[in-house]
Amino acid sequence: MANAALRAFSGFLILYLAFLLRQERFAPVSGDIALGMLAACAGAGGLAGTALGAWAKARAPRLLVLGTPAFATAVAAVCAALFGLWAALAAAFAGALGQSLGKLSMDATVQQEIGEDVRSSTFAVTETLHQLVWVLGGLLGLGMSIVADGRVALAAVAGALAAALAALLLRRPGRRRTRSDGRARVPGARPEAT
Repeated sequence: MANAALRAFSGFLILYLAFLLRQERFAPVSGDIALGMLAACAGAGGLAGTALGAWAKARAPRLLVLGTPAFATAVAAVCAALFGLWAALAAAFAGALGQSLGKLSMDATVQQEIGEDVRSSTFAVTETLHQLVWVLGGLLGLGMSIVADGRVALAAVAGALAAALAALLLRRPGRRRTRSDGRARVPGARPEAT
């Protein structure tokens, strides 16, 4: 769920900010320069997320799963309050960073907890679903660029991210999962031959 929220956040920001920066003027920067700065910040966020994730994913993927949405929520809330060109660029950086970290932590978690026999199909399904979520976030961003200013849009996104984070935190981490036959499922365990 955390990774889906981060993907939707990234998709939303890319399209919302791209259209907003073309429509709204942030003096003394022209719309084309602002759009280039947006692309540069999103690229830098993706690179930073990949570098940080490569270092941290083997050490604490679950911490990344919780910390990344919390970071993205805080950045979106601050950028909503202080909206302007620099806030938009910071949000683009945070969105790309969150998407990269979320993907790497999800991949590490799947590697650790999913059995080898279904791991590749799990990767395929999750990546497909996350691409769809990214597109839905982008469509929402496109729609909001028509009707909402930056403060309102980023405040709405911060609220949605906070709700996703709260839902993630309210899940009971000690809850045991059961298989279809009623027995407890051990993460990473191979299914018994029947």
